[in-house]
Amino acid sequence: MKRILILTALAVYALGTMAQIDLGVKAGLNISNFKSSEVLTQDYRINPTATGSLGYHAGGFMRVSLFGIFIQPELIFTSISSEYVVEEIATATEQLAKQKVGRVDVPVILGAKLGNMRIGVGPVGSVNVSGTSDLKDFSGYEEKIKSATLGYQLGAGFDIWRFALDFRYESNLTKLGDYIDTGQVQEKFDTRVKQIIFSLGFRF
Repeated sequence: MKRILILTALAVYALGTMAQIDLGVKAGLNISNFKSSEVLTQDYRINPTATGSLGYHAGGFMRVSLFGIFIQPELIFTSISSEYVVEEIATATEQLAKQKVGRVDVPVILGAKLGNMRIGVGPVGSVNVSGTSDLKDFSGYEEKIKSATLGYQLGAGFDIWRFALDFRYESNLTKLGDYIDTGQVQEKFDTRVKQIIFSLGFRF
């Protein structure tokens, strides 16, 4: 048993010395699109707009590489936004309502390196830390945002010297919002976020 433990410890130590570990920072832009069900009440019809909204993100990452395989956990602050078309049924007039959400994302990407190119996929956990919504202006309507969500990211990246360029797609596995509170009743409102993410990183 002692020999097995010693050999295991030596193997872990050897792998640790062979692995390349990089720390870095990254920032960039994200285009978010909210997919949600229509809300139809006695006074209003509420739908998300079809166009994506521009946001941003910034944070840090660690990349551990060994034998062409890498794992990259990250800690990122992300700002996403969306717009809703609010139609007043009685007058058929429409207005835009904007919503912003700030969140802390923790993606963990597992992938392979092909020369200077990387491909990877992994889960991302998000904790919502701030939010504003113009839906409050419509008779007290307000979307109830979940405190945390789970999703996934997949994409490709390129390393040029110490710079890292990444392109990713993100989708949610859980809903961002459950319902809209009209002040009298709660209307179901299944909201899910999809993102296209562009970022530039620097490895120390």
